[in-house]
Amino acid sequence: MAREPSWLGGGGDDADFTVLFVCTGNICRSPTAEAFARRELGNLADDGGLRFGSAGSHALNGNPATEGAVAAAAARGGDLTRHRARELDRRLVREADLILVMAAEHLPYVLAFDRSAADRAFVLGAFARVLADLPSQARSPEQLVAMALAEGAARDRVDDDVEDPIGGTPEAYGAVAEHIDELVPPVVAALAKLA
Repeated sequence: MAREPSWLGGGGDDADFTVLFVCTGNICRSPTAEAFARRELGNLADDGGLRFGSAGSHALNGNPATEGAVAAAAARGGDLTRHRARELDRRLVREADLILVMAAEHLPYVLAFDRSAADRAFVLGAFARVLADLPSQARSPEQLVAMALAEGAARDRVDDDVEDPIGGTPEAYGAVAEHIDELVPPVVAALAKLA
């Protein structure tokens, strides 16, 4: 398993490229995205200095992932058994190189901590959609983020949001995990190729 960046209490360093996934409670969507990103990174020979974390705009620090999220992630090779919720804060926002929120409603919370995050904060679905159409001219993850911004990844659509399964059926959690699993691997692959 990839180590956490220093900004999340792990052993990363200043050369790492850090990606922060954000949802509301940090007990379903964003930890699932983080788990799938770590799974993808674990399949690579070299992690390239990529680090992943997650937080919630309204998280209660220390809460475990929901049972539905744990089961849905596990069915797709993600491990949430040791996940504990982390509240979004200024330090996390300022130190992340790329912030991928699960829905447009989370962007104002990110920007409230740091307005300059507008050039590196996107709805996950919008970033993944635009990423698919970008030319392969980027030379670094930072340049890829800048190109995504220039191509309109900050202009999200309603269908870019990942629905919140909280309180839903196992099928609802499964559908959300499937949606996240469609979005995260191409993002990790694109970043890893440049890291």
